[in-house]
Amino acid sequence: TRELAQQVTEALTPYAEALRLRLATVVGGISIARQAAALRDGAEVVVATPGRLHDLIDRRGCRLGHVRVTVLDEADQMCDMGFLPQVTE
Repeated sequence: TRELAQQVTEALTPYAEALRLRLATVVGGISIARQAAALRDGAEVVVATPGRLHDLIDRRGCRLGHVRVTVLDEADQMCDMGFLPQVTE
């Protein structure tokens, strides 16, 4: 799922730049502190793997109160891989 998040980020980057939207990618294997800082700085678009997003929410590094749209790409595969609890939550 980390690779998918990177692909989605790469595909969205030109649009985010054109629309002047801040884009943050949060995935495992990269400093969670740096990713939490990127979210604190503000991001209109967040691309995340379910596990890392769950970790950030638990650590209060990510608040979802202002989320208007959620897109779950390949949600069926995430569930098959055992991420159903994180996807549901």
